[in-house]
Amino acid sequence: MTGEGLIHVPAVMTIEGWNTYGHPGNLLLTPAQRTFIMWSDIVGQVSNGGFVQFCDSYAQDLALGVAAVDALEWPDLRKRFRRAMTEQAGDATEPERQQPVPFSDDPEKWRASRKRLIRHLARKHKRWWQPTTARDIAIVEARHDAEWQIELKYQIAVASGELPSGGERFFDFIDPPTVEADAFDDWFYTDNTKATSIIYVNRFIMEYRDQLYRTA
Repeated sequence: MTGEGLIHVPAVMTIEGWNTYGHPGNLLLTPAQRTFIMWSDIVGQVSNGGFVQFCDSYAQDLALGVAAVDALEWPDLRKRFRRAMTEQAGDATEPERQQPVPFSDDPEKWRASRKRLIRHLARKHKRWWQPTTARDIAIVEARHDAEWQIELKYQIAVASGELPSGGERFFDFIDPPTVEADAFDDWFYTDNTKATSIIYVNRFIMEYRDQLYRTA
């Protein structure tokens, strides 16, 4: 149970920026409403891709996630969430998700690697004697609407051995272990956890009902 039925209502959703953390519109909502917005996001992310996905998707808002879990006053959830957060973000009290160095932070190396990748993609399905033309390269560029698509293809090409790395620091990053995150996922998916969530979410609703039925 997420309590999102009290959030996905016109009185909340018509406020510009209501679901963007740190936005002035979000700050117009009551603390209880903001708690349920984050709790709903946690449930959605963990259900979709696990605790690690939540940390990656909300890297700048992890402290708000910890605060939302604390606000529910669900001891078992709090304990497990904080253990997983400490594993993934160093410290549950001041979580900071460590992430790879962006390719853009190594501009010269990335520029050269990007050029190699585009040429590599342009040569795919060509015979060894067929030339790679400017038109071939332009077609590859046109197929990619966003830079992240090219970056992802480069990561895949390096990981598969199709292309060597250009020495970008991105590839020096080592993901943290996922023992606690996986344990949280396993616990979170159980029927018992879902049933228990109803108790604590309902308790939160009753305690903060005055905040949940108004917009500010």
